[in-house]
Amino acid sequence: MEHTNEHLYFLNSLYRDFILPTILGSEDKEILYWAGKHVSRKYDLSDIDDLIEFFDMAQFGTLKVLKDKKHTAVFELSGQVVTDRLDSQSDEFSLESGIIAECLERQNGTPTEASATITKKHVVQITAQSD
Repeated sequence: MEHTNEHLYFLNSLYRDFILPTILGSEDKEILYWAGKHVSRKYDLSDIDDLIEFFDMAQFGTLKVLKDKKHTAVFELSGQVVTDRLDSQSDEFSLESGIIAECLERQNGTPTEASATITKKHVVQITAQSD
């Protein structure tokens, strides 16, 4: 089973960190963010528990809620997948940010935007702001 996970990780990384940016060019961040919003709708992600399960299933890493207030939510994305991506100079997490933004927008019924930053601890922090 672990061998299969390694292959899945490699394919994910190949598509995500090499092929898509090559195809999308300078617009990759905006397009991946938009695509993330559509992924969230397609898989009907409308609460944080679904979001956490989806990130695990998609092998995006371990998603944890650090803060969940009325207009702001902060998530931490970590794990070996994230560490490996960061080690290979892949610091693009717009797809994940779009998925989170759309999920929270659907959950709260208010426009929501999210963005990712990389912390010194080699994890990704995604902050979502609602109107």
